[in-house]
Amino acid sequence: MIREFAYVKVSTLKEATDALQSGNAKPLAGGTDLLVDMRNGVSRPDLLVDIKGIEELKTFSMNKGNGIEIGANVTLNTIIEDKKLRELCPVITDSAMSIATYQLRNRATLVGNICNASPAADMAPALYILNALVVAAGVNGERTIPIGEFITGVKKTTLEKGEMVVRVKIPRIPAGKTCFLKKQRIRGHDLATVNMAGLADRESNTLKVCIGACGITPILLEGLDDLYRNIRDRENLAEEVAMIALGAVSPIDDVRASAEYRRGIVYAYTKRLIREITSPN
Repeated sequence: MIREFAYVKVSTLKEATDALQSGNAKPLAGGTDLLVDMRNGVSRPDLLVDIKGIEELKTFSMNKGNGIEIGANVTLNTIIEDKKLRELCPVITDSAMSIATYQLRNRATLVGNICNASPAADMAPALYILNALVVAAGVNGERTIPIGEFITGVKKTTLEKGEMVVRVKIPRIPAGKTCFLKKQRIRGHDLATVNMAGLADRESNTLKVCIGACGITPILLEGLDDLYRNIRDRENLAEEVAMIALGAVSPIDDVRASAEYRRGIVYAYTKRLIREITSPN
């Protein structure tokens, strides 16, 4: 049951950040995670600050020189339906497509997905491999936080009291191939048992893999560039990276899967991911 709370609708960022200084206030954009948490007693705000009317939070732009910017009010379906984004950075599109149902994606946002800070957040692995930056705003102005420093634990971020995320920036549209994979229990709407994203760029010898739902935060594998530079056989490379992945993850037993099952999926899916992003086709 949702307990009583106050509500205010704002039209400017200043109004929002001022209102968020009050008590246990929370910003409301899509609300697809927040309202569920309120119903379950996980989150108990005394004030909801409706930010949907703030025009600057609807920013959605991309070009090869300035990268990609996605505002806090940009819905997942807006991301999915953008043909230019699909062409320039398909891993973002594919990650968004894996979340929930069409109806929920009409409300849910990319920013909300990472602010919820679930270990299984489907947008997080792609943002990690793309070196995304999270831009937060408060009464003292804006600050920029690398995505790897933003999520600090289960339902925990580095946001300070009264701050809200206004946009996510991807500084450079990646060269090379990307891929997103997700294992879930059922078809349709379900949280990830394991998810992961990868990027391989032979020109710069860059190889990145990030794994979700196997630790309290997404796990960006380390030391892959040297392997990519030195191991030319794709199967050997896939095996090496899969073993690194097994050493990096810390899965748990829960209602979606056992830790042992997750480790099996991590091994198999990492090899599949590496084969996909290093394929010459």
